[in-house]
Amino acid sequence: MDVQEKQIQFVDEQIHNADILFPAILKIIGQKKCGKRMVLSISGGSGVGKTGMAYLIKERFGKQGINAIVISGDSYPHRIPVYNDAERLRIFRTAGLLALLEKKLYSRQVSIFLRDLQMQGKDADENLITENPWIAVYQRAGDKALKHYLGTEKEVALEELSAVLCAYKGGADQIMLRHMGRKEHEIWYEETDVSDKNMLILEWTHGNSSSLEGIDISVVLVSSPKETLENRKKRNRDAAVDSQFVARVLQIEQEKINASLHCADLLQNMQGCILNG
Repeated sequence: MDVQEKQIQFVDEQIHNADILFPAILKIIGQKKCGKRMVLSISGGSGVGKTGMAYLIKERFGKQGINAIVISGDSYPHRIPVYNDAERLRIFRTAGLLALLEKKLYSRQVSIFLRDLQMQGKDADENLITENPWIAVYQRAGDKALKHYLGTEKEVALEELSAVLCAYKGGADQIMLRHMGRKEHEIWYEETDVSDKNMLILEWTHGNSSSLEGIDISVVLVSSPKETLENRKKRNRDAAVDSQFVARVLQIEQEKINASLHCADLLQNMQGCILNG
């Protein structure tokens, strides 16, 4: 059991859902006739419970005599969380401002009002549109820019992560895994022995992305932005978790996840029901 696994507190609902999901995964493995080394992706909205599910599935593989290792895609963004959050906000606001300029909606009055909203962290609030229609232009442009950033190579080292998965499947005994904490100095690499591992489990929001190579079986934990937001609040790990901007990011991420659900081998909702497969 690794350090992260020791820190996870599993709830009854997660254990129940894992008991339902694991047999479905074994069935897919049998149908696909996967090789000696397999890569399983467990993805879904931020806060849906991917990490806990990954370790519960790892435990069940172990009981079947299948040694597994869990890695996190959260270690592969180009920036630590606080800087990535700042970059997301910069992208949203820059695109919004440029759109106002392009549409000739920017004025001194708009500038003063918008800066006040930004200082309060309220410029992503859709409720302001009724009285200030120009905010819709600002927000739509910001959303569009975020869609071109979230979960893409601009935000995450997708090629590097894909190379790790492919090296593992290619039979490497040792792979270099990237680790990322929440502070500037907390980015490092660690050589990891996978010579006895038959299964690599990737847990990550965008683990079902078509831009990721090396995935054999894709599982998506399906949830609504409201459900994942509530889970993020309970986790209490992220600053301004209930802000309008965070809600907007979650919504965009969920839309991207939903757009590729047809590519997943298994879908499971937060009540444990398998929705396909």
